[in-house]
Amino acid sequence: MMGPRRKSTKTQSAGGGSADPLRLEEPKDYINELSHEVLCHIFRYLPMQDIMCMECLSRKLREAVTLYLRVVKVVDLCASRWWEYMPSGFTDSSFLMLLKKMPDLEQLYGLHPRYLERRRVRGYEAFSIPGVLEALQACPNLLGVETSHLELVEAVWNYMPQVHILGKFRNRNGAFPIPPENKLTIPVAAKIQTLHLVGVNVPEIPCVSMLRHLYLKWVRLTKPQPFKDFLCVSLRTFVMRNCAGPTNSLKYVPLVTGLASARNLEQLELVRVPFLGGLIQHVVEDSWRSDIWMDGWNGSGDGGFRNLHTIVFGACKNALEVDLGYLIITAARRLHEVRIQPSLTKDGVFSALKMAELEFPQFETLHLGYVDEFLLQCKMSHSELVKYGLADVIENPGIITDIGMKAVNEVFSSIKYLVIYNCPHLHNPHNWITDHSRWSRLVDLTLVRCHAIKLESFSQFIEMLPSLEFICLDQMFREPPKGCARVGLSAGTGIGVSSALVSNQNSNNDNDNNNNNNHQNNNGNIPPANDENGNEPGRVPQQQQNNQEDLNEVEEVMQENMEVEPVPVAANQEEEAPGPSQSTSSTLDLDEEQAGPSGVQSAVKKQPVVVSDSDSEDEEEPDRRLGVARTGPAYQEPGEKGARPEEPGGQNSKGKTPLRRRAPRSTSAAVRRVAR
Repeated sequence: MMGPRRKSTKTQSAGGGSADPLRLEEPKDYINELSHEVLCHIFRYLPMQDIMCMECLSRKLREAVTLYLRVVKVVDLCASRWWEYMPSGFTDSSFLMLLKKMPDLEQLYGLHPRYLERRRVRGYEAFSIPGVLEALQACPNLLGVETSHLELVEAVWNYMPQVHILGKFRNRNGAFPIPPENKLTIPVAAKIQTLHLVGVNVPEIPCVSMLRHLYLKWVRLTKPQPFKDFLCVSLRTFVMRNCAGPTNSLKYVPLVTGLASARNLEQLELVRVPFLGGLIQHVVEDSWRSDIWMDGWNGSGDGGFRNLHTIVFGACKNALEVDLGYLIITAARRLHEVRIQPSLTKDGVFSALKMAELEFPQFETLHLGYVDEFLLQCKMSHSELVKYGLADVIENPGIITDIGMKAVNEVFSSIKYLVIYNCPHLHNPHNWITDHSRWSRLVDLTLVRCHAIKLESFSQFIEMLPSLEFICLDQMFREPPKGCARVGLSAGTGIGVSSALVSNQNSNNDNDNNNNNNHQNNNGNIPPANDENGNEPGRVPQQQQNNQEDLNEVEEVMQENMEVEPVPVAANQEEEAPGPSQSTSSTLDLDEEQAGPSGVQSAVKKQPVVVSDSDSEDEEEPDRRLGVARTGPAYQEPGEKGARPEEPGGQNSKGKTPLRRRAPRSTSAAVRRVAR
């Protein structure tokens, strides 16, 4: 009996042939087939962290890594990302083991540890400064190291003086106020080309022959004479911003003379440096005499400051116009950029340059009324900045007028970038352009807080600029507060155009006194008219009734002349602006603001008297528009509360009562002062 036939099947490939032998084999390892030389060449394009990871992949890769480390001369631990930190996880023993594998190492970049112990601890494996030094000393051919650690670089200078500090040294723990633990002592024989210190305590700046670029920001100079031995003949860049140094301006004489000896100096930035006024003028003159005596001066010498292409003056207390002018004149051939602090932003500077009949073939950037960003953004008051060691200086707005800007156009005819900050005496920009010079290359224009510029004139001005591409306007074309045109004040600044105020801009001591008086008046700490005339607050209503007819006439004249330009009217009222008993101080209270070290702050909110420059901003525009009617109550003294309710309501509602009440008396007082 036969059972059912079993069905037999045969395995065949899809193509009808035998199975593919290549599919049964393992993938081919092409890396292991490469030679050690080819692998070492590939390692040149890989980060060091990836190279070290290949040691555990195969025996041949481990051999290639060992061979590569044996012949490598330049290593970057941060893979060319200098702003990052080196890989974490290193200890003293592991770092020493790594560098021992590199006997031919010459340059080590990217040594930026996130944290280093100051000393070794027995029984504790950590990454410390002594351990790093031991590892570096294990490389006999080491020439240079790139790092950003303050204590490590000082240790290298002390224990490995033959090693150069590569790249741009910049500490990463800088802050203000300056941390007391950030300390650095610079030796005379330091082999470094670029030193950028931020928030560091430094005893002195010695003679460093190799130094080319020196940046000092928030640096406290602890020795009484930190520039006594300053001499850097190879210096090309010197930047000193908001440093806490000696207050005596005579101690900065070696600094200026040392800078003049750097024949290749290209960039000079001085912010809040109280050097001796007129010193730069004498140094430049001495340099000219030296060139004439040696070679005969033909304008092509290499004397002091002659190769400058960038000049920055900001909040330098004792700086004079002649200092800035001499620098600009001596560097005319190569000058690219100039930033001028408000106290030097004057008509006379550019009128003198115009008379010098110089040419500036490479000039491109001009910044008028320059204020450092730190002073604008810092929330500390002026007294706090002085307490932390910064120079005691207060800046007023620039007083350059349309006449000065016309001279600027004629002097710097090839300008490309123009920035004007807080110059309240500019009115008609279309008058800046002349037939001989039209700023045909001007590309970028920035105007900030130039309130008095007229919109119609500005429209005509920009139509005259054929190459203009970018316009930046900030807090511009603001309607002037009531009464500013009457008394000759620029809109929202509290600064008039009288000759007395203009002349006071030249004296820093007078600036301090004027600012103290202005802010005392603006904050309402002292009733000006009552103090000057000896009247009691209770007599104010009687005085208003006696002069009611005169007050009505003054009010009518003010209504008619409210749109009159400040400059023509100021000719009759310019004697009313100065003095602590100024009749318009109450009217301008809510428009007065403080701008300077602590930024722009409203004078209404801050009750303590802080000496600062006058400035304005549009942050509280609604309050100022409604604040005219609140002028009296907002600044009352406790003793004045009984006198205020007796004043007529109609006069107080317009906010013009102080102006009309004290106009005759303040005018007579101002005339007496001018006569004296």
